Amino acid sequence: MVIMVMVHMFRVFMTGSYKPPREFNWAIGVILLVLTFLLSFTGYLLPWDQLAIWAITVGSNMAKARRSWRRRPVCGLFADWRRPSGASGDDARFMLIGAKELGGTTLLRFYVLHCVGIPLIAAVLMAVHFWRIRKDGASPDALGAEAGRIFNGTRSG
Repeated sequence: MVIMVMVHMFRVFMTGSYKPPREFNWAIGVILLVLTFLLSFTGYLLPWDQLAIWAITVGSNMAKARRSWRRRPVCGLFADWRRPSGASGDDARFMLIGAKELGGTTLLRFYVLHCVGIPLIAAVLMAVHFWRIRKDGASPDALGAEAGRIFNGTRSG
């Protein structure tokens, strides 16, 4: 699924179908691509084997290591302003896995996200995506001139 979504995005980019009046549909497509990546990430833990546990450990530690937008006050010329302030990384990791360490809570959280949460959001966004294709019309460059006229409903006879 990830490969097909990326191929579709590449085709849309190469044919210029992201240009006006289709910018909103391009943004919805990018969000759907991110949701596809999240589906892959949450589904990776579901076998609950050693490989999955370590992969999710690495992914959740990446969330823990994220930079904070807040900066420490400057105390001098060479103040250490690069370190994040507070425990915002720990909060992000806790929100992702639902506990201090991987366990049953993490498995349940990822299962619900993988089977219910992300698919519902993706279904709504896909409906908007398809509606916008019908509203804005398909890109003639992507389908060819005749197919574009048929799909957009401008073919006579």
